[in-house]
Amino acid sequence: MSNPVDTAAKRLELAKRTEAMASAARVEAEKELIALLPVKDEGSVTMKGAQYKVSVTYGFNRTLDAPALEAIKREIPPDLFEQAIDYKPSLVMAGLRYLQSNEPDTYAVLAQAITSKPAKPSVRVEQLADELREAA
Repeated sequence: MSNPVDTAAKRLELAKRTEAMASAARVEAEKELIALLPVKDEGSVTMKGAQYKVSVTYGFNRTLDAPALEAIKREIPPDLFEQAIDYKPSLVMAGLRYLQSNEPDTYAVLAQAITSKPAKPSVRVEQLADELREAA
């Protein structure tokens, strides 16, 4: 009789391989469609076939270089700066854990503004070498 952990791990391994192959097939199909439609820098293009309507949206992923932004910030009028740049508060986990462990009163105040929900558990499967499998 096989070990239930091995059975479940093998199923997960197979599912991940199947998922990777499906993802690769989807990416190839997307490339085929993209090659059939006109290219734009930004925005979308649409084309109709006999059975399908296909839209492709083009764009850019833009990020900010924080030190560079800080260096030029004073050169941009504040109202225009605020129109283009949004500062969002985010948690610094090391600092939050410090407060939780060492400053419980401060943490209690801050915790009123934090929503916490469980993350999806992460699973990692490694196949054991032959000599280790025999020992198990």
